[in-house]
Amino acid sequence: MGGRGRWRAWISALCIVVASVLVPVSIVTAWGRAQLVEEDTFVATLAPLASDPAVQKMIIDETTAAITDQVDFAAITSTAIDGIVSLGLPPAAASALSLLSQPAADGLESLVDRAVTQVVTSDGFAAVWATATRAGHRALTTAATSDGGGLVVRRDDGVGIQLGAIVDAVKQHLTAQGVRVAGLIPPVDRVVILGTGETLAMIRTGHAVAAAVGYWAPVVTLGLLAAGILVARRRATALLGAGLGLLIGGGALAIGIAIGAGLMTTVGTQTGLEPSALAAIYAQIADGMARTSAIVALVGAVVAVLAWTHGRSRAAIALRGVIGAVNSDVRRARIGRGLGTGAVGRWLFAQRGVVRAVIALVAIAGLFALRPLSASEVALVTVVALLTWWITELLQTRPDEA
Repeated sequence: MGGRGRWRAWISALCIVVASVLVPVSIVTAWGRAQLVEEDTFVATLAPLASDPAVQKMIIDETTAAITDQVDFAAITSTAIDGIVSLGLPPAAASALSLLSQPAADGLESLVDRAVTQVVTSDGFAAVWATATRAGHRALTTAATSDGGGLVVRRDDGVGIQLGAIVDAVKQHLTAQGVRVAGLIPPVDRVVILGTGETLAMIRTGHAVAAAVGYWAPVVTLGLLAAGILVARRRATALLGAGLGLLIGGGALAIGIAIGAGLMTTVGTQTGLEPSALAAIYAQIADGMARTSAIVALVGAVVAVLAWTHGRSRAAIALRGVIGAVNSDVRRARIGRGLGTGAVGRWLFAQRGVVRAVIALVAIAGLFALRPLSASEVALVTVVALLTWWITELLQTRPDEA
């Protein structure tokens, strides 16, 4: 019997340890499946970036740079002024015109910059971004497609934002304002690479992994935790280990995500992109994972505390004694005032283990129903479950107290 008990303890410990290791993996793969496999979720995640000031500034700067790289405004104004001077103007007038060459070029660049800003910050751009993001998702998930044709594209050297559509919108905007120089802006095929070819390989691999295990990893993790608790000789100890596993796994991932956010400045310096824009993109993408990992850690902490109170430590036994004495006094006072619960109270006492299990299952179902969860919702469900348990304890009719 002793050998059998030891094997149960080892199997329980193994299940809980493996499940604890899988906690961050489950969160990441489930998030990856939602983002890379479910198109609507991907669009909902990235669409708000179109109105983020830091991201808009990055797109404005990159689009303006793409236009000025293709169009030499200084040469255009210089040629135009030289042509006027060649008509035979007086020396004083020719000299004055030559002085206007650089201010005119600067004025054209400023005009283009204002047009780009108006296009990118307009309400219409947000709609274009959302539509193009959907096309970009299809490009990412279709191996035969090398370019989605939208703002977010996939290329051999990485994943980035296509500026050609924005430049075309700027040309149309300038033309509508009567700025004929807009006709000199050629088609621009420029992509702001947000990730290298290595990133692209990671996306392809991540997509395959997320599609394969993103759904089942959380199920397997919860199954291992449940198995570890059911097999254990001391279920309170196993439940404590499961709670600590959730706390450590979720907390480690949350810390890792926070560290990644702090590295965006370094990444921006290396890529030449605006760090604040990269930070906004990272925060938008990782927000779901960060919240989920924090909530998992919080749930783990609650489970660990509840499991500890049912343990064999002196402090836990003393705490249970105090709570039991208070409950007993309340029940005796209730009965003394003639507020008996009869058969219901006797059933609650006889089936107290079942009642507690039902309360726990209902609380877990409530957490699933409220997804995506917030810390306040987890706290609310926990408080309601504890109050329900306490009420069922007070309503019991125990033979030694009757």
